[in-house]
Amino acid sequence: MPQPRQHRKTIRHPKPPKLATERSGLNDRVANIIATTVGSMWMFYASIIGFAVWMAGLGVTVAGDHYPFNLMLLAVGGIMQWLAMIAILVAQNAQGNVQDKQVEHLHQLGVTTHKLVVENTELTEAIHDHIIKNAAA
Repeated sequence: MPQPRQHRKTIRHPKPPKLATERSGLNDRVANIIATTVGSMWMFYASIIGFAVWMAGLGVTVAGDHYPFNLMLLAVGGIMQWLAMIAILVAQNAQGNVQDKQVEHLHQLGVTTHKLVVENTELTEAIHDHIIKNAAA
């Protein structure tokens, strides 16, 4: 008489790591905070407002920055580089969020596939045991 199959223990699948939690050291955490803060659209808006106020007249009042030479260098050089850096960081943060969602989806797909394979194996074993039992009788 065949012995009944014992049920398998369910396997715990850990959640995949997120991009932000992969950074564990102090420098990595500081870099993550800087990238999240500077790489936000709020920083982009604040920078545009700050540069506009500076060019509108605060630069002349505070630093004696007279048009056109110093202001032109500021506008062409520093402002464009700063805004480009913020845009790049925003894009990287958005891309990291998309990658986290993709990894989470693929992980869930793998867990579901594993559960289906285990269930299929159990059903196949049950059918096999039933056929062997009927053939022996």
